[in-house]
Amino acid sequence: MILGQRRRKIISLITRSGGAAITVTLAGALVNWVGVAGTGVVAVAISRVDTGVLAGVLAGISAFVGCEGLVRLFQGEIGRGLALGIGSAIGLGFAAIIFFELVKEVESSVKKNQ
Repeated sequence: MILGQRRRKIISLITRSGGAAITVTLAGALVNWVGVAGTGVVAVAISRVDTGVLAGVLAGISAFVGCEGLVRLFQGEIGRGLALGIGSAIGLGFAAIIFFELVKEVESSVKKNQ
């Protein structure tokens, strides 16, 4: 695999992950929890459990949960807001780990083919 192909694969990965994250976050903002769950399941199913889309869906769910936690903090529900914030941070951490492991796989496939 030459350098241009690697770049295209990584750009495609970023596009898939980012698109899934944005879609799930917007669905949550418009419809609430049902929209998040439904959009996430549909996105993962359509992509045939593509790891990049899975990372994007997890990041989108984490973003929605983090925003919900921030709203709860502003409303004075300290315990629930902190719990949602910590859960969001953990989910975002897992999404980042999945995404960077996938990038590492793309990088290592370049070295194997050369």
